[in-house]
Parts: sequence; C-alpha cells; structure tokens
Amino acid sequence: MQEWAAEEAIPDTPAGVFRFMESSYTSAPENNPRSIHEGFSVLDFELRFLSLLAAATVRAAGRAAVQVGRSPGLGEWTGYLRHVHKKLAECPTVSAGSVGRAVGEVLDLYDQGVPGAPRELRDLKRLRDHISHGGPLPAGATELATLDELVHSIARAVTASLAHAELALRDGASGELRPSFIWDGDEVSLWPFVHMKPDGVWHLFSKYTRAHPTFLCFGGGSVNSSPLDEAVQAALHPLLKPKRTGNGTLEYFIRDVEQDLGGFADYDSEPVYADHDQGFEFYWDKATGEGTGTQSRRDYFRLGPNNARQWRTESNWVPYTEYLRSLANWPVVATRLRQNLEQLERQLAAEEQDTLGWISRERVTPRMAKVVISDMDGSHEELPQTFAALIDGVDQDLQANRGQTQVVFINGEAGIGKTRAMLTAAKTRTMEVEQSLQAGEASDQALFLYVRSTGQVLDSLRTVVDSAVASTRNLTDKGVKALCRNGLMTLLIDGFDELLGGVGYSDAIGSLRPWLDELGGRGVVVVSARSSYYMGQYRSSVERANEQGMPFVRHRVATVQRWSPQDVTSFLDEYGVPRESLDRLPEHDRNLLGLPFFAHAFAEMTLQTGEAEIGNNTLAERLLDKYVAREERKLTGQGDAVLLTSSELRRMFQYVAEFMATNEEREADIGELQEAAQYAIEDELSSRRHLKQRLPVLCGLTAATDDTSVSRFRFQHELFFDQFLAGAASSYLLEGHPTLFQGMLKQSPWRSATVMGIVAAAGEERGVQVLTDFAPRLQRAEQEIASTVAATNLGALWEAVIKKTGHMPSADIHNAVFADELDLSQIQHMNTRLVGCELAGLVLPATGGWNLRLDNTSIKKIKVSGSPSDLAGLHGVRHADMAELLLPNKFLYRREHILDALRRYGAKVVDAEDRDASLPSIEVLAARHYLTTMIRKLENSVILRSDYQPEDSRLKWTQEYGTDLWKRFVNELLDSKLAHDETFSASGERKVRLRLKCSAAAILADDGTRPGTSEFWSRLKGS
Repeated sequence: MQEWAAEEAIPDTPAGVFRFMESSYTSAPENNPRSIHEGFSVLDFELRFLSLLAAATVRAAGRAAVQVGRSPGLGEWTGYLRHVHKKLAECPTVSAGSVGRAVGEVLDLYDQGVPGAPRELRDLKRLRDHISHGGPLPAGATELATLDELVHSIARAVTASLAHAELALRDGASGELRPSFIWDGDEVSLWPFVHMKPDGVWHLFSKYTRAHPTFLCFGGGSVNSSPLDEAVQAALHPLLKPKRTGNGTLEYFIRDVEQDLGGFADYDSEPVYADHDQGFEFYWDKATGEGTGTQSRRDYFRLGPNNARQWRTESNWVPYTEYLRSLANWPVVATRLRQNLEQLERQLAAEEQDTLGWISRERVTPRMAKVVISDMDGSHEELPQTFAALIDGVDQDLQANRGQTQVVFINGEAGIGKTRAMLTAAKTRTMEVEQSLQAGEASDQALFLYVRSTGQVLDSLRTVVDSAVASTRNLTDKGVKALCRNGLMTLLIDGFDELLGGVGYSDAIGSLRPWLDELGGRGVVVVSARSSYYMGQYRSSVERANEQGMPFVRHRVATVQRWSPQDVTSFLDEYGVPRESLDRLPEHDRNLLGLPFFAHAFAEMTLQTGEAEIGNNTLAERLLDKYVAREERKLTGQGDAVLLTSSELRRMFQYVAEFMATNEEREADIGELQEAAQYAIEDELSSRRHLKQRLPVLCGLTAATDDTSVSRFRFQHELFFDQFLAGAASSYLLEGHPTLFQGMLKQSPWRSATVMGIVAAAGEERGVQVLTDFAPRLQRAEQEIASTVAATNLGALWEAVIKKTGHMPSADIHNAVFADELDLSQIQHMNTRLVGCELAGLVLPATGGWNLRLDNTSIKKIKVSGSPSDLAGLHGVRHADMAELLLPNKFLYRREHILDALRRYGAKVVDAEDRDASLPSIEVLAARHYLTTMIRKLENSVILRSDYQPEDSRLKWTQEYGTDLWKRFVNELLDSKLAHDETFSASGERKVRLRLKCSAAAILADDGTRPGTSEFWSRLKGS
C-alpha cells in the first residue's frame, strides 16, 4: 500500500516531483501488492530517476560525470549506481551527501533480492529475466509482497533524500522549464535529463538510440515524446555514452532482432530496446495462443565469438536461431505442419478417387522427380539432378546467407509432378525435424511451408500464408518472414502464377515483391510457375522494378523433367500393368506416359476397365471421357433421368474453361457454371427440370460457407482445364469460326497440353492455314500484354505443328514468340523465313541443305546439332541478342567469341561492325559482357568478398575475362558513382553487396540520360 495519497503527489517540491511521476504507474488496490510485472516497471523507473539525479549531482559538484547509457535497462541502471556511488562520496556538497546516502541504501535493498523465492530466483535481475522469458510465477504471495515492499522501500529512500530540498524552475530557450533541486543553497540542475513543458507535462530521459532522444511523459495524454529541439539534443550528447562506431555487425543484429520480434509481438505493443553490459536487450509483449493474450518478455542478446549471434537463456548463451525456434514453439510447428500436409495428401487422393476412380497410390513406390537447374535466362544448365538434390541446394543457400534472396522457379508441364514433388519435400522435412526433436536431438534443418493457389484465387500471398500457418496457433505471415530471414523456414508456393489471377501476369513481381522486400536479401523462396509465359512476364516485371529499387534477389530455374522410358516401364511393372498393354499404345500416347499423371491414368484404366475399353481414343481423350462419365452420373433427375448428355456436359466444361481463360483465373462462380450449361444445351436451364438445382453436386464445386451462391468451381487437375480449353478452341476451328479462335488466342497463355490438343483436334493443314492468316503485332501500351499472349500462343502452336508434321511450313512465320526451345534437329530441306519473332532457343537441323532466314528476329541461344559448317544456311542473325552458342564440342558465352564463330562457319550476321574494323578494348568488351549478363539474369546486385571477387562460385560469368578485369569493372562502377558497395550482416568472411544505382541497360546504352555513364566508358576506353 502506498504511504502517500494521490492528492499529495503534487510536483511543487523535489519529493513531490518524484511522487507525481511514481503515481503515474499502475497502483494496486488497497492491501494488495502490485503484480510482479508492475513491480518491475516501477522499480525500473525508480532506479532511472535516482541514476539521473546522481549524474546531475556529480556534475553540479564540478566533477567529471559518469556518462549515462543511450538506452539503459535495469541491469545498466544498477551498474551505473554502483559506479556513481563512489563519485558521490568524493563530492563535498550537501546534495552529494543526501543523494549518496539514498544510492547506498537503494543498492543495499536491491542486493537483498527476494529471500523467500527459490534459490535460483532470489537475485532480482534473474527473477525479472525468468518472468520475462515466460517462466511461471513462484508459488505463494510472499515473494510478490516482498517485491512490492522493495519498491516502497526504495521510494522512501529517494523521497527522504529530497525531503530538505527545494524546487526551482528556470525558463529554457525553447519555452521549457528546467528544474533544479536546491539543498541549503546548493543547486543541482536536472536539465536536460528532466524538464517540464508549459502545459505541466514532465519529461524524464528514456533513451537516445535514433535520430532524436525519447522521454517518458508524466501528467499528459502521451506516455513518451521525441523532441526535435536541437538544444535538448546538444545538451544530452556530452552526458551520454558515445554512439558505437566500427561495429556495423552489432547494429545489423539490433535492427534484425527488432524486425524479427515484430513477427511475434502483440499488435498493440512495440519492443523497447536497451543497452546491456554484454550486448543489448528488448522488453516486449509476445502474442500468445490465438491472439487471446500476451506474455511480457525481456530478452538479452549479444555477439559471441566470431560475431555469432546469441541469445541468453536462463542459464547460458545459445545461438539466436534457437531463440526464434523457442518463440515459434518449434516442436508444435513441425507437428502441425506435418499434419496439414498429410491432410492435403489425403485430400488429393480423395479427389483422384472421386473424380477419376483411382485407387490408393500405396501400391507403388513414389518416384522422385528430376530437375535441370539453370540461370534465369536459361544459360549455365546443370546436369539433371533429383529434387532432393535441389532441396539440398536450398539448405546450403539458407545457411550461407548470401546477401540476396534466392528465388527458385519450379517449371514443368501440367501433370509432370510439380505439386507432388513440392508436397513430398515439405512433408519429408517436417517428419525429419519432428523425429529429431522427439528423440531429444538438435535439428538445424529448415522447415518448408507449402502453400498452394488451388482454392485461393484472388487471395494475397499474406492471406494465403496466414491461412497455411493458422493451425500452429502461434505463427502469422510476419512470424514466417522472421523465420525465413533467419534460414529456419522456406516458403514453397505452388502455382503462384494462378494465385492472383490476371494480376499475376500484368505485374508478375508486384505480388511477390512485398515478401521479397521484407526478406531484405535473405532466405529462399521456391515458386512453381505453371506456364513459360509467366516467366516471360516475370522477367519484364522485374526489369521495370529494377528501375524503382528492386529487392536483392537472385533467380534460378529448375525445370522438372519427364520420366524416362525406363522410369515408365518400372512404374507400370510395379503397378501390375501387362507389358503388352504398353506395347499396344500408339507412339504419341507412349510419349505422354513420361508425365506421371498420364502414367498413373493409363495404369488405372488398364487395371480397372480392361484393354478393350481404352479403344482407339487417345489417352488424353479417354481420360476426359472417364471424367465426364463420372460427373454425368451425378446429374440425374427423377427416375434417374440424365439431365445432361456426355457431349453436352463436355461442351459445358469447355465453356467453363473458356470463361476461366477470359477472366484470367482458374475458378468460376455458380453463375458462370449455369451460363455455360445454358450454352451447352442451347436453351434456358428451366427447360431441363432440376438441372439448375443439381449443378452444385459437381466435384469441383467448393464453398467457404453453406451458401451455394458464393461457391466456386474448379477442375480437379490443371490438365482438365488445359484439355477442355483445347476443346473449346478447336471447336471454333472445326466449326469454321477462325475469328473466335483468334480471339481466344489473345485471352490467356496456353500450356503444352492445350496446344497439343488443339493441333491434334484441328489437324495440321487447318492449323497451318489459321496460323498463317493470324500475325499479332504489338500495338498500344495497354494492349501489349494481350498481344504478347497471342504471340506466345502463336509460337507454341507453330512449334507443335512443326513437331507433329516433321517439317517447317513453306509460308513465312510472322510475329511469333517461342518461349520454349524450338527444336529443328530432325527437320530436313528447310527453307523458311521468320519475321519479327523472338526465340528463347533454337536447335538447328542435324543435316545440311537447309536455309533459315531471320528478319528482325532475336534468338537467345543457338545449338548446332550437326556440323558447324551448316551455319552457312543461317541468314540475318543478330549476335548481340545471343547469350550462348553451343557448338558440338564448345559452349561460347562471350559476345566476340560468338561473333567470330558465326562468321567463321558462314552464318550471315547483320549487326556486326565491318570485319576489318578493330574490336573495342578488352576492358570494354568485358564490361559489355558483365552488364549484358546482368540484364539477362535480372541481376541488379552482386555479392562479393572483400577483394571484390564473387562470393558465390556459381557466378562463373564474372570470371569469363579473368579476375583482374572483373575487379577493374567493379572499381570503375564505384568511381563513376554508378554503383555503391555496402556491407551487410553475414557470417564468416566479410562480404559486400555491389548494387547498381541505375539499371544495367541504362549503363550499357550510354545515351547521356544517366550521369556517370560517359565517364565510365571513357575511362575503360582510355585504358
């Protein structure tokens, strides 16, 4: 119980000032002690007030004051009082005697601790740390009452020292009142630690860690303030410890901890920083459970040996990552993520059984997908490796903290197993971590958070991540980001290009950028993109973002490979499919079995229905027949009357797929489903009794609520969408509506299954005629995306026609974008012209006697499959567009080497200087190579060692001209102020991040629009 009434806390004397401030803290009901948390808050205030009073007293006595910490906590205040106590004893003033006695008494009281508490908690600071770390309160009320008595005893000691002092308020230069305490004419000015505003609000120094100091406020509506008055700042600086210098690693650590705590803190709280004798501390409120409560914590951090980031447990220092695992409740997170993934696996299996009648997958051993990893531009392809090896690489990037967020795109055809590979990797990892923890073993492995677009179209990534971790009950999107920044978790996003519908195409990086910004150049994000078109749009989006300050990101692409014939045979043998069933399949269908989805479908068809039922239909057609037949049985009226025939239902699904393509999303609402049914029956729904009521029973219809009016329909597998979309497009061709077909060509990018389905249904001759008649051209800016979609679909259709017919068309190919490699290795006697086209890659015919004329056409990579001398048939090539030239025994990357080889083997190059003209200096050639490569790879920054050589051994392009020229290039960029180098937090050897101040394209252009570019090139040319 307080010994003074609230009305006595009037700040008209020094003791009154102290009482007035102390009364602002929560006081307990009469005859009840404060809570232990409230007690420590008041204790912190009392020690703060007394320490600042002691500092002012020593200074008033003419002695060198002991400098105060810039953000002291409880431990530093007690340490300060012990130090200043000796100083006060040396001062001959009356004020020093009074204040010194109070300091000695307070230290004695503090050192007594809590005698009634358990032995390990008798020390006050240790008790406070135990409570702040979420430890249980000691049993009984004795210890709490003792802490309350300690607070009152310290208050009595402070007020006793002020009992004979008088208060004087002096006018300050900025209107503030500056208090002085006076003992028998012995004046002690508390300015700038304490001052009062004209409105009666008292200010007590709190901390000075940023641009402006912070003061605690007493008597007003605010609890703290950060005055901008330069007089306050100037007066404080000499009285505080100097700012840390030369330890950027510690400053990075402090900043990162504060950001990470935001992922676990209560929404209404802000972590409070304080210096500590061994490092620093944060006092903060952790959100608990499902947002129903908070837990006050005080956590200590330091840089240990070799600048290792560490956190203090109740007994020792441990790695900082252990702290984050503790906050997240790692065992629970691992278990619940594993449960979620197992539930998702069961859901996928149930959908397969319900939609297609497939039985359990347990009869076969899972096959691990294989991938080919390359840079963003398709260069530097690695040898095929397992998906597990890719995951090992992710782990290595997490541990290295490379200074750039690593974004890995998982590409592949629909049905090739991307979802299964990512889901399996995530589940396997959660099981490994969970088992290690259950066995009492430490696990340094990161968890993989798998999220998918299915059922979450138009949701933001933040919403999807929040939903994915909701079951953990203690993680949110912000907490996941904190774990990702520190290498403890990796985000796996399945079908990201479909997550946001059309937005994912118009601003491909924009939807991912908020995450990349908050990762701040750390962590790994794995993203599956379901179309090569999305990759092109992503590239364009990143190029625009680089001009606006793109986050630190490095991109790689992992392309999932089809199963080999041996893989297919092994799978079918294990499934029990007779070899003769496989032998009877036509070649096209046998090729489809390289996609795991079709291999599984074929096995199920063979075992469940018999060989005869497969008939003459293609495997894809048979798959759709089974899907439609199962759905047809659900749409029955009275007396089991069929409400939609198979052909009508198939046509309805084709219209639904067309609606989805038009709306740029993979879901349709119930209204669109009803509209598609009307188109299919060519009549009102009311003409088919019960049809409208029965439509919601379709498998793909799901609802977040019981209200079917807000239900959304989706196909159970992306291949069904692709095939029904192919049916919609090819029907327009077959029915003689080429204009409608060309309209669909512009709506959405088509994947390979759609393209192959159209070509197979429409026939080669009709397809070539339509493609020849349609030549999309880029028009106004607002139509650019639609035109690019059409050009990309046009290129995919041409590629499919060429592959199916085995020859190139005699007509010119206009304005097509070939997003995938155009393989002409089996083509003979070719004589074709490409006009206004773009090719990601071109494989030339293996035999001679061909001619390929390029008119305003760019090719990124050319592979010579025959003799290099066959290049004589290539006309109009632009070598500046090329990133690679692959000869039978040599890979060429440098522009001058590519040009030399093209000329040597007879290709007609149209963008090169005169053959006799001298080449630019080697320094200029090297700089062009580096900048061009950065453009292709979407790099705007490079992580370097302290000697300016690349930290990552995979950046081989930086070494094409040797280490000296690369270092010269870096130095010239820095000297011309076109780039800056910055250190960043990283373990091990010191690293720097070289970041361009403008785009690499702007430097390469040297058109006078960017300051420094002319100087940069002049210095290189003058070498």
